[in-house]
Amino acid sequence: MELGASSRVLSNNTLLRFSPESTFRRRYQVPVNPTSLNHHQRRFSNASFQLSNSYSIRETTYKKVVNMSKVDSREFELSSLTALSPLDGRYWSKVKDLAPYMSEYGLIYFRVLVEVKWLLKLSKIPEVTEVPSFSEEAKSYLQGLIDGFNMDDALEVKNIERVTNHDVKAVEYFLKQKCQSQPEIAKVLEFFHFACTSEDINNLAHALMLKEAINKVMFPVMDKLIKALCEIAKDNANISMLSRTHGQPASPTTLGKEISVFAIRLGRERQEISQVEIMGKFAGAVGNYNAHLSAYPDVNWPQITEDFVKSLGLSFNPYVTQIETHDYMAKLFYAFVRFNNILIDFDRDVWGYISLAYFKQ
Repeated sequence: MELGASSRVLSNNTLLRFSPESTFRRRYQVPVNPTSLNHHQRRFSNASFQLSNSYSIRETTYKKVVNMSKVDSREFELSSLTALSPLDGRYWSKVKDLAPYMSEYGLIYFRVLVEVKWLLKLSKIPEVTEVPSFSEEAKSYLQGLIDGFNMDDALEVKNIERVTNHDVKAVEYFLKQKCQSQPEIAKVLEFFHFACTSEDINNLAHALMLKEAINKVMFPVMDKLIKALCEIAKDNANISMLSRTHGQPASPTTLGKEISVFAIRLGRERQEISQVEIMGKFAGAVGNYNAHLSAYPDVNWPQITEDFVKSLGLSFNPYVTQIETHDYMAKLFYAFVRFNNILIDFDRDVWGYISLAYFKQ
């Protein structure tokens, strides 16, 4: 039983009736004292509180849920209105250039790249006799899996994942399926993931996602912004402007000088970001090359994996556990935070200039 509100107006002589009274009093601690009831009656003389049957409420709710479930799921495909994050909704136009690199599609693509490149690397190690050197045709076929990777391939990986319930294993199975028709590669399909733990593939894929997104999207935007500020500073180097300290008029300055402060600050942070080493590991399940050495004890695996990681354009981290420590990510993200904080500072100054009528909006 629940307490429901009614719009029916009561006269002052109407008593509030609760049924069953004893159950309600125990549950909601309604006072037995009639004086108390009269007090509440006077206080809420324009409203009536009735107990409604909880079953009817549950039934109504159930019907609503059933009706919602009958809605065609296609109506809830991703759009600006159905996106859970505003980045995939109203702000999609601002961030869509990052999608090829930072989306799950990008993650799957870079996993494929790492797995293929690792098999190619194994084929160049003389001691790994089970994976002989590939012909140019086989190499071209493997490179084609990377260069020709598309949305259909990514969806195929996701379909495989529904069976494997493991995202990295799905990539491995995808590559095995793709390469069964190539005679040379078909003989060494099990070596796509040789000696790897999932984190070996993932940490390199994540690093490549960051590297490509920063180089191809973030840096161009940053450079465009800094260049624009430098041009504004140069063009307005001789435009006098009254400074302010503590919100009050102070010594004179120039518009160009004030803008150049932000251009320099942003330039320093951009330089800091470019100097962060994006790192990767490839040392197996606990970072000790256990599986590598068990299979091929005479191979210098630390050197081999270092060469492999560096061949991807990443810095090599030799001292790891199962995972790469990701300290570089913390450093990188804090650098982005500082860059954005400077932009907020700039925005506030410009807002202040507009409020002072220095600028017109």
